[in-house]
Amino acid sequence: MSHPRTVLPGIRGISAVVFSAVIGAVSPVFAAPELIVINADVRTVDPQAPRVEAFAVEGRRFSAVGSTAEIRALADSSTQIIDAAGRTVTPGFIDSHSHMDGNAPVVAGVDLAYVEDKAQWLRLIREADERLPEGEWLTGGYWDHTLSDGEYPTRQMLDAVVPDRPIFLTHIDGHYAWVNSLALEMTAVTADTPVPAGGEIIVDPVSRAPTGILLEGAMSVVRDHIPPRSDARRREGLEQMQRYANSFGITGLHQMRGLDDYLHIVETGDPSLRVWYGHFGLDMNPETWDETLDTVLQVSEDTEERVAATKKEDRTGPLLQAGFVKLINDGVLSAHTAVLMEDYHDRPNWRGEYITEPDDLTDLVYRTTARGLPVAIHSIGDAAVSAALDAIEASQDNTVGLPNRIEHIELLHPDDVPRFRELGVVASMQPNHCTNAIGYVPARVGEEREDRAYVWQTLLDGGAHLVFGADYPTSPLSPLTQLSDAVFRESPFGFNNGRPWHPEESVNFDDALHAYTQAGADITPWKDDIGSISVGKWADFVVLSGQVPEPMDESFRALVVDHTYFAGREVYARLRTPAGL
Repeated sequence: MSHPRTVLPGIRGISAVVFSAVIGAVSPVFAAPELIVINADVRTVDPQAPRVEAFAVEGRRFSAVGSTAEIRALADSSTQIIDAAGRTVTPGFIDSHSHMDGNAPVVAGVDLAYVEDKAQWLRLIREADERLPEGEWLTGGYWDHTLSDGEYPTRQMLDAVVPDRPIFLTHIDGHYAWVNSLALEMTAVTADTPVPAGGEIIVDPVSRAPTGILLEGAMSVVRDHIPPRSDARRREGLEQMQRYANSFGITGLHQMRGLDDYLHIVETGDPSLRVWYGHFGLDMNPETWDETLDTVLQVSEDTEERVAATKKEDRTGPLLQAGFVKLINDGVLSAHTAVLMEDYHDRPNWRGEYITEPDDLTDLVYRTTARGLPVAIHSIGDAAVSAALDAIEASQDNTVGLPNRIEHIELLHPDDVPRFRELGVVASMQPNHCTNAIGYVPARVGEEREDRAYVWQTLLDGGAHLVFGADYPTSPLSPLTQLSDAVFRESPFGFNNGRPWHPEESVNFDDALHAYTQAGADITPWKDDIGSISVGKWADFVVLSGQVPEPMDESFRALVVDHTYFAGREVYARLRTPAGL
């Protein structure tokens, strides 16, 4: 590859200098770039040149940034020229919390996300039943009862539309499920079936029969009996989901499911996502944890060797590495299973129940980080977040190359805010969780604790490292939707009378974009390779359909992704790609 040119910003009153011209007398003649983008509003997320008009790509990396005139001067007749015509261009988005696999509801079941009407749920379920092969379970779901009447659906509702196929539909937050009678019968589940700690089979108060709602660990008593899809069908689904992610401008994922399938795509397919993988779904039994970590480390090493053997990273940059461990210590606010410091406002004398007790969590974190592995801890209630911080603090003497992180942090006590900076803990959060939860969080915690919820700006002001993701499929995969929610904090369903909810915790567009790009790269081994439009980094970038408004206004919501580039190669074009999948 030719030596990259360095061009300093040529707009906002700063005169650019093309360094290749300066050193040309003592340096070899450079080849022209294969691609340039001009006449753009480039949000580089690079503090050295945050706003430029143009950039060049050579050898699949960014080779120059600057003004349109300066970058155009680098091109020759072989250079592809993209005239952005004023549109905003950003780095490729990095989703820092994902469970995107080949079983996603978009490709393998029914997707009820953000559908308000329960009658529409049933219509979509019936349609999914009609297209599925006979004998296959109907899965997916991601329904949300808080958008309609706030009441849990029942097995009888499912029985009325699909009585002859077992159904298991996960709630949008992933912590409870809705099943039909056939699913309960096939798995011999009754009101008396034992369930793991923190789980519950909801029963009718009169008949004492299961209603069809399974909370937390109780989901496993049915889910564990669902036959897996074949490798071929699952991997085909993941290939489709990869293209789906590219259509939203996503070029990087912090992924927590499906390592073998991602590895299969790297080895045999055409990868267009960079995946930083977290080992998830582990048996968190302290008695066998050392053996579990032995397996984790071996899998990580094997994955690295197999990816390296493909030689694909030489041409594309990093593709897949398994490097952290996902733990969990509580549930979710919507189901009253998140662990709080004070009673639930709408459930007196109840503060939730730990999935992993604080002492056990401290032990697991210490032993994990002692092996050099960072942890990502699911903690939603303020008590659970505090316990996670305590566990990480107890392991501070262990040497870990990358930061530990806490996922979700939906309620945070003010005393714990500075601990994120002090302990170097990353706050990994999902903006759409907030705008969805506007409908029920006030009821759960009361007005006096609302200001502890989703405190993005408070964490930034406190010096925390904030990263954003979707936690797909519990919220929309689109980063533009997530960025909009981070900036506006408005419910798409009109909760809070359509007004911003605690707007003091909104973040500006640049901070939100940083949290969806470079911030996610910074907590992987790839911080110097991806995350910003900077000279020498792999050319992952997104061209939007228009310019991000200044100041931000509602017109931002109309923007979509026109093009996605991965290592300088176009992997999505809106006008040339069929709608959907």
